[in-house]
Amino acid sequence: MSGKSSVTTANVLIYSEDIFSARGLINLIKLYRPNLRVSHIRSVEEASLAVSGKVRIMVAVATQATNLMSLMQTMQHLRGTCQDLPCLVLCEDLNPVLPALLPDVPTLGLNSPIRQVFETVTGLLSKKGAKQQALSALPLLTQRQREVLCLLASGSSAQEVSSTLGISLKTAYVHRRDILTRLNICPSYYRGVFTGRLS
Repeated sequence: MSGKSSVTTANVLIYSEDIFSARGLINLIKLYRPNLRVSHIRSVEEASLAVSGKVRIMVAVATQATNLMSLMQTMQHLRGTCQDLPCLVLCEDLNPVLPALLPDVPTLGLNSPIRQVFETVTGLLSKKGAKQQALSALPLLTQRQREVLCLLASGSSAQEVSSTLGISLKTAYVHRRDILTRLNICPSYYRGVFTGRLS
């Protein structure tokens, strides 16, 4: 019950499937801004409990174990209910997958200095209500391509993408080819990034 009430009163939402990463970030924010109410969420259902007028920023922590489809859906849900909600993604390594999925969301590495993370969060908090610019120079993907990319980045094969999304196998291959071309990813890098998420 306390988890539900903390989400409804939160000013800052931390999305992470790893409690330790979330706890570290919560402690960092509370250290510098003790007046902010910070809550940890793991799904769209938990995000739907947030009161749109109270949430000031969402920070997502993406590790290799993160379900990218869940992350993308949670962020889209929050941005749909909270207009112009500032968001930030902290990820293990800066590869083209997350910026392609969320092109208008700033991305920092988890190994970034604490000062830089804090300054970015503070900067986004001060810009509440201001229209965010697209920060990515990557070409935009369609919504369907983002769904395919989420599944591929989670380790799904083209056959699994086909059956999950209800599209033909040929269409799944075409989407994969177009995504790799748009993101300028060579096949060997593709195999290393996407199959590496399974191990």
